[in-house]
Amino acid sequence: MKVNFIKLLFNKNFGHYSHNESSNIKMTMLGLFLTDDIGCIDINLSSFRDWAIDDSLGYCVCGNITCLEKNGETILLSDLDEEDDTSNILEISRQQFVQLLDDWNNKVCKLKPQEVIIKHENGEFTIETGN
Repeated sequence: MKVNFIKLLFNKNFGHYSHNESSNIKMTMLGLFLTDDIGCIDINLSSFRDWAIDDSLGYCVCGNITCLEKNGETILLSDLDEEDDTSNILEISRQQFVQLLDDWNNKVCKLKPQEVIIKHENGEFTIETGN
């Protein structure tokens, strides 16, 4: 099975991560969600995390670039500008989504590695970092 990925690089001049390369548009959208809609802003991390867990907070939420929608125990991530295009929707379980946000905070935001690779293989998302 093919491993999907996105590679992000830290820009010291601007203090944020940006897209370097990815295996497909779905992974690019995940990268944009993490780098642009969330970044390393605590309130963004906790707001999206709380939303994923608590259905009373609604079933759809949008950032500047992406939209997230709950579908049972799955979260659908799509491009805000192309909501009608279902071919580029990334599906992620709520559990994996929360874990990904926690890993993003702990491995990326707190440590600021030079390189971040997010892999999606066999339904699991993992974050690898390097300098």
